[in-house]
Amino acid sequence: MTQISKSDYIYSLKHPAWLWLKKHDPSKIPPVSDSLQAIFNQGHEFEKYAEVQFAGGVKIKFDPYYTMAMRTKDVLDSGAEVVFQPKFEYKEFTCISDIVKFVGNNTVDLYEIKSSTGVRKDHLYDLAFQAMLLRQNGYEVRNILVIYVDNTYIRHGEIEPAKLTKTVDVTREVAELADFTVENTKIASKIVASKTMPDPSYENLGILGTKSDWKPVYENLFPSVAEALPSGKPEINHDEIKQFLSSFNYPLYFLDYETMMTLVPRFDGQSPYQQIPMQYSLHILHSPDAQLEHKEFLHTNKTNPACLLSAQLIKDIGSEGSVVTWNMSFEKSCNTLLGKFCPESSEAMQAINERVVDLMTPFKSKWYNDPRFEGSASIKNVLPVICPELSYQDLEINKGDQAQTIWMDTVIDRKNSEIREQVFADLRKYCALDTYAMVTIWQKLKESVNSPKTAI
Repeated sequence: MTQISKSDYIYSLKHPAWLWLKKHDPSKIPPVSDSLQAIFNQGHEFEKYAEVQFAGGVKIKFDPYYTMAMRTKDVLDSGAEVVFQPKFEYKEFTCISDIVKFVGNNTVDLYEIKSSTGVRKDHLYDLAFQAMLLRQNGYEVRNILVIYVDNTYIRHGEIEPAKLTKTVDVTREVAELADFTVENTKIASKIVASKTMPDPSYENLGILGTKSDWKPVYENLFPSVAEALPSGKPEINHDEIKQFLSSFNYPLYFLDYETMMTLVPRFDGQSPYQQIPMQYSLHILHSPDAQLEHKEFLHTNKTNPACLLSAQLIKDIGSEGSVVTWNMSFEKSCNTLLGKFCPESSEAMQAINERVVDLMTPFKSKWYNDPRFEGSASIKNVLPVICPELSYQDLEINKGDQAQTIWMDTVIDRKNSEIREQVFADLRKYCALDTYAMVTIWQKLKESVNSPKTAI
């Protein structure tokens, strides 16, 4: 009999075909990316700070997995009051709960640890599935609670678990899903037993499904569909673009940050999920006819990069001229954060913010709108259309979350020692392309204004 876990059940609520593929053709499901795995790993680290608040808890080890349910029963029979990672089974259904706390004979409180900064809809369906299995095993579930990350916490010295975490009671919300869960677990069983895959179309998305979640799986199923690109001519508002570009003042400083971020703060003054710049690239154009200049910074020590980076940036970026970014809210928030970490830099970072302009504006405002952008103003969508001669695909590191993950692994966690210098070289290439891409897009926009009859 094929088991259906709580994650399997959640997949069925995202898209019925997702559960079927997981059980019958898992090769069609894209593997977990390194960046997503890093998020999972941080979630496991967070669990320790939730568990430490429950004295005397007994943890059920995962290995060997097939004996977990039996070992859970042995621990419960021994009279343990708090159990971490207990496994429960009923017919083909199984779940591993985060924390079960006994509050009376066969009466428990059920806790779920989540690495999010609040309770999400899928958490409630997850807990409803667990509560169903606990009841089928003869337990009364009194309270159901979610422990999540308090992103207002600021680290000072050792981590304080009670301040890093928040707990909210969701008993009522989960109880409202009891009948739904019984019915939909039956549906999940039928999906697994079926020899044919449910309709994989987007129209068949489930109650927890989103098009963006299902898209990578769908494109694995139908690669020819995934390769189809929109067609059509760009729409260009030359007057708006010309007015926008006229607001730029030389020297032009094209700036891009890469950041580090962790769930559990690594440095004093840092909050959960707070992004601290650890790298920048700066392409500089002093005048219209000047040669393009490049400066950069990459932090390579296991320390807070904020003050060293901001001090170097202030030297490199000067006190006059436009600071050109893509999606300026991000760079400006980084500058503000750097000023908070380094009070001696606060005034200068604020002055930099007052000079920032956003090169994304013509694309976000649809002054330059091309169907090939697929409705997105991301530089990753715009660049291949505006500047097809430039590409991220040939780089070893070609995504921001990938850059963050490999920097954390190499610098903070001291991994990749044998390829450390190559990692740093790859990070520099990636960040430099971000700012060089902005320079090239800016130049192409200027050309479109000077030759309005010629589309880019």
